[in-house]
Amino acid sequence: MSAKSSAKLPAAPSERVSMKEVAGLAGISRSAVSLALAGHRSIPQSTRERVQAAAEQLGYRKNPLVAALMSVRRTGQPAASAKASLAFLTSHVAPDSWRQVATHRRFHAAASTRALKRGFSLEEFSLTDPAMRPERLEALLRARGIHGVLVAPLPGDQTTLAFNVSDFAVVGLGTSVNSPSIDRVADDHFYGAQLAFEQCLALGYRRIGLAVAANISHRLEHRWWSGFLVAQQKVPNRDRIPALMPETRELIPQLLNPWIARHRLDAVIFSHRTPVEMSCAPAAVGLVSLSVHETTGTVAGLKQNEHQIGEEAVDLLVSKLHHWTTGEAASPRLLLVRGAWVEGLSAPGLGKKRRGLV
Repeated sequence: MSAKSSAKLPAAPSERVSMKEVAGLAGISRSAVSLALAGHRSIPQSTRERVQAAAEQLGYRKNPLVAALMSVRRTGQPAASAKASLAFLTSHVAPDSWRQVATHRRFHAAASTRALKRGFSLEEFSLTDPAMRPERLEALLRARGIHGVLVAPLPGDQTTLAFNVSDFAVVGLGTSVNSPSIDRVADDHFYGAQLAFEQCLALGYRRIGLAVAANISHRLEHRWWSGFLVAQQKVPNRDRIPALMPETRELIPQLLNPWIARHRLDAVIFSHRTPVEMSCAPAAVGLVSLSVHETTGTVAGLKQNEHQIGEEAVDLLVSKLHHWTTGEAASPRLLLVRGAWVEGLSAPGLGKKRRGLV
């Protein structure tokens, strides 16, 4: 963050300029400053301009969290009517294509509901909108008084967010944003892979493999792969199977059965849930997904808690706004939310032919 932006939008609570200080510099009462900053007609135009100049000189900014809560308190209306907004920032090539991903839709729905309860609305903005360059979007958010940005998972192999976060409180959904350094809330992939392996053992499977694309593994900081490697320490060396890790998911179907045959696998843990890809395996092989979307009893595996992830991300973002914690994080936090195992016909147990995904 530049020296100029630091003066205008302090990051630490101890550095925030109070309304009382603005009142002292402008030579009027604190209540008059509040009215002037709100553009109230009872305050002369010349006084409003003097107050604005004093606020600018001192670097005073109205806390949007406090403003939203005060608005609710004054009007007595539900939080859903609050004026303050948070930005939901997407980066998909087609601005609306993120909605095709079930996990992303659930993140957004949970975050939107949580934001309303905290006195904010959640407004969608796209970095790939042809009419919206990053610089223009930054200016638009500042002009509209939006200082909190919730970043949707980045598409494909993308790990860099093309947006200057200096003047904004920012939280990412998922682990995809590696640059700039921001706080993120995501599924605990490491725990999920270990739990899936342990559940496979409980079902009688012993020779268990992991199929995950290298680009996806890299995007998730190899947390699934790491969890799998740690879990393998529970079985003898002869049953520790090297992961099937081609560069992209599209290569998995053609490599799957030769890999299964070579290592005589009982079960395969997939990083994704695509029935066509998974069902290529022999019927005697149990199939488990680390991304189960629906708990219908068809696919066994891990169901991520997208609802809690969305809520936790908003809570963290509101907290950052409250303390004016903006820009890149010197020590970025990664808040992990554990998913849960769900049983399914795709993994009935050793020696049993699966009835799901055939």
